Amino acid sequence: MLTELWLSQRYLRTGNKEKIISLTAVISMLGIAIGVLVLIVVISVMSGFDNYLEDKMTGTNSDLFLESYSGFSQPYQLIEKLNNIPLVRASSPFIAGQAFIKTGDKSVVSAELHGIDPVLQPKVSKMGEYIKEGSLNIEGSQVVMGEELALRLGLRLGDTIGLISPVTLKKTDFSLRGIFNSGMYSYDSSLILTSLPAAQDFFKTPPGMVTGISVKTSDVFRAREVKEKIYATLGNTGGYQVLTWEDANRNFLQALKLEKTVMFIVVTMTTVVAAFGIIGALVMSVMNKVKDIGILRSVGANTATVVQVFVYQGLIIGVSGITLGLFGGLGLARYLNKVVDFISGIIGRSLIPRDIYYFDRIPTRINPGDVMTIISCALAITLLASIYPALYASRINPSEALRHE
Repeated sequence: MLTELWLSQRYLRTGNKEKIISLTAVISMLGIAIGVLVLIVVISVMSGFDNYLEDKMTGTNSDLFLESYSGFSQPYQLIEKLNNIPLVRASSPFIAGQAFIKTGDKSVVSAELHGIDPVLQPKVSKMGEYIKEGSLNIEGSQVVMGEELALRLGLRLGDTIGLISPVTLKKTDFSLRGIFNSGMYSYDSSLILTSLPAAQDFFKTPPGMVTGISVKTSDVFRAREVKEKIYATLGNTGGYQVLTWEDANRNFLQALKLEKTVMFIVVTMTTVVAAFGIIGALVMSVMNKVKDIGILRSVGANTATVVQVFVYQGLIIGVSGITLGLFGGLGLARYLNKVVDFISGIIGRSLIPRDIYYFDRIPTRINPGDVMTIISCALAITLLASIYPALYASRINPSEALRHE
């Protein structure tokens, strides 16, 4: 093995007449490096966005929740049972329903109205952290709404908003107590929070009755496990269902997963293209080393030895490119926001306007599993590219090779 490796690196260091082979090898190495670098950065950014969106989903709606069309008549007793289940950190009751807002131009805007317990709600979500103006300590007929909805309606703290109940079709006035910004447009443009008593009166729900209970777990990625524990503890009957944050956002999460897979395949094509450069460099190396191959075969080198020499030569090119791309990709992914700031400073404006994207930093997350997958795929592509030239070299007849020299 050491002999084959030594010959491989010797063949890569060609003389003046063979510089084209070295140039092709360098170009191939850089192609592999660029492919690996781009893959690491793209997948890290997409993983960062996935993590960012998951945080916003669970930050607004909690990790999982129980819902019942008939409602829960004794929610706080049920909360005590839920809090005793392993992995459950906290629970909070809520009432969810639709409300209609009549604007100044006489048009009607639909909104999602949630009645919450202002004491327990911050324990199951990050809604308290999202408050931008005012407070989440709502009492009576007070509401907290998303910033986008407040801007759309032209409301400020202390203003009165009239909500129409789909049950009675009567308008009820509420006072704006707070404004939140969760970073998710769908929530900020449609969600309104009020107190449980106000929601019960608005939807004409019996006193003490709630439609659901939010549950916070100690590990968001074990929410499905907690779901099974809840069914095991409370029973799988009774007209209620348990939905995790993944269940509630299944289509959206599947779209993100598909997009990540497609991007991985598309960017991997860059590495495949670079692999053709490796094939070209090795074929030229084989054609240039016909005499050397003949000599090796004549002194006893077998087919496997010749194959290994040129496979190792291709792997040296590939591993060098992968290593360069790995460190470059990890460095760029880690300091991507500094690069963005540098470019923003040159062009004189932000590349990521906060008023459009809700964030001014690109979220990145370097997942070791993703990095290992990228490296494994690049190595596999390099190995496959090296096999044909190596087999071609092994089929050279030593007597014919030496006779023509």
